[in-house]
Amino acid sequence: MLPFSLISFLKYLIGILFVQGVTVLLVITAQEAGLEKTAVLFLLLDLGIAALTAFWFTSMAENTRKQTLSRAKEGFAREREEIRVQAEKEKVREVRNSQRQMNREKQRVQKDSNLRTSLILGGAAGVGAVMLLTQFVTLGLLTLTTAGGAALGYGLRTRQEKLGFGKGKLLPRSERPVKVIEAPRQKRAIGEQ
Repeated sequence: MLPFSLISFLKYLIGILFVQGVTVLLVITAQEAGLEKTAVLFLLLDLGIAALTAFWFTSMAENTRKQTLSRAKEGFAREREEIRVQAEKEKVREVRNSQRQMNREKQRVQKDSNLRTSLILGGAAGVGAVMLLTQFVTLGLLTLTTAGGAALGYGLRTRQEKLGFGKGKLLPRSERPVKVIEAPRQKRAIGEQ
């Protein structure tokens, strides 16, 4: 905001020139009319004009103050809105970063879990193969089939999770819709009329 306003300057200049002009006219009129007889009248007239001019200047100053205050409020409102928008952007950025971090952690845990599961299943298959070679055929085949079924189940579950089949498809037991089959009511053969 500039410290100098041309419009305010012109308003005050007009007011000052008006006061000076009225004062000059009063002095000339007082000299023509004789100051001894009309001194109190001219003094009261001069005070009245001074009071009106003071009200005029006060009104202009108040108007300038209100305009300045309004501009400051608008500036603060814009700044507050910019701060709010910036805070919202930072909040969104933090949420995204948190989600990325959680996804990374989840993937790391899944990789560790898959590695452990693979090692366990591989170990079970190895034990089954050793039992087959050492003449424990039934127990070896049972171990190999169990390990193969577990490997197939874990593989299927992993594939479903990657493709998104398991998300939101199954309802909890309490929320599953119940199908009610109604049969038409029939008359009893005995005891009913």
